[in-house]
Amino acid sequence: MKKRVALAVVLFVVALISAYFALEAYANVKLKEKFDRRLAKLPYATSYSRFHYSLGPNDLEIDGLTLKGEFLSGRLQKLIVDLPFGFREKKFPPYLKVVVENGNLRLNFPLLDELLGRSEFNFDLAGWYDFDGNRLDTFFFLKLKKLGSFSFKMDVDNLNYSTVEWFFEGRTTVNPILRRGELSHLEVVFKNDGLYDTFLRYAAKQEGTTPADIKKELLSMVRQSFQDETLYKRIGKPLEEFINNPTCLKVELNPSRPVSLQELKGLVTSKPDVKKVVEEIGLKFSVCG
Repeated sequence: MKKRVALAVVLFVVALISAYFALEAYANVKLKEKFDRRLAKLPYATSYSRFHYSLGPNDLEIDGLTLKGEFLSGRLQKLIVDLPFGFREKKFPPYLKVVVENGNLRLNFPLLDELLGRSEFNFDLAGWYDFDGNRLDTFFFLKLKKLGSFSFKMDVDNLNYSTVEWFFEGRTTVNPILRRGELSHLEVVFKNDGLYDTFLRYAAKQEGTTPADIKKELLSMVRQSFQDETLYKRIGKPLEEFINNPTCLKVELNPSRPVSLQELKGLVTSKPDVKKVVEEIGLKFSVCG
């Protein structure tokens, strides 16, 4: 009797494992078909070397994704998409994470080549957003090799998933998002790895002067723009420190109370008291390591 029970358990486990891999294989086929159809609609010649969906972690990996066009071409060595469990439904996903490893992008824009001294960029990228009740958290990171990296983090309160879903489905305008959403924190960080020096050389060339003279002009502009002691301490001094030692610059918004997105929009379009606004929204610049 015990042997029969043990055999039944083993057969049941084997059946579950077999069903799991069969379902994963089926999902791979269907997702690949859907992905191929979408690629076919792009105005680029596209290809990839590997497509794999993992049922357990519910993520998608695509290797060697290549795009070729007249003005843009590139290759992503690895694209990873962490999918929400409701991703098969045709609606705005409540969570999404995307990672690009060893990306390469080539742009056919002469002005960009003149500005940055290159038209080909190697990069890594990561980004995600997530709804936690009535809170939206977002993060984005981009590293351009031999130029620098940028990171962006934003937390918005009083904004639920349904409001954003309706907007992306075209069932409402952006106004409900602006009225309800309240910014509680924003952080932007730039780490220099050559972009600042490239800018100085380009500006010097345009002005017929030297990078050292351009740096002096920048420092003078900062001094003239932030003569108020509070503004100088919060913005001007960190900018001066970065200009003299361009390693890392952080910009933060930490309002004493969450500020509505509608109010922020009004501040941008109006002519407010700059000092008052800076203090209210907690705007602060700082150098970082």
